Amino acid sequence: MGGGGSGAWLPLLIFAGVMAWRFRSLEKARLLRLPLLWIAPAIVTAAVSVALCGMPPSLLGWAALAAGFAIGGGIGMQRSRLMRLHVEGEGDETRVMMRQSPLALLLLLAVFAARRMILPGGMTVGAGHPAANAQIMTDAMLGFVLGMVLVSRLILWQRARAMVAAHITDS
Repeated sequence: MGGGGSGAWLPLLIFAGVMAWRFRSLEKARLLRLPLLWIAPAIVTAAVSVALCGMPPSLLGWAALAAGFAIGGGIGMQRSRLMRLHVEGEGDETRVMMRQSPLALLLLLAVFAARRMILPGGMTVGAGHPAANAQIMTDAMLGFVLGMVLVSRLILWQRARAMVAAHITDS
């Protein structure tokens, strides 16, 4: 085996480091800035748009993008519902605080593990040209990320807004 196999471990190591850091701060509540929840979806939407303009999908690619969006949206919805939110303060001092849920982080780990099992290396899906299959899988992953981020932030915003309106102290 050559040195090419070691590069496959780099994304896993980065992901493991990020997850370890997130598990470390699991019980620490942090401020959920409602006016800023649109920033991550805007950045992801722009990045996905640039990628799609650079290499427009085929009809099958658009279907893969839509399927990826639906699956990612479902996972994003579930992840946001698992987040623990609570309201602190009164009147103008009202703040929504958020804590990561262990289940939400385990959901991300499961998604990452499933992705690694589905796409072990060759990117061949069925009997087609590997480059075309890789492009279709890329379109599906772009849709997945877009759906997960957009729906996740939308659900968080809806939950937090409703909690502030009703002044619910714990969710």
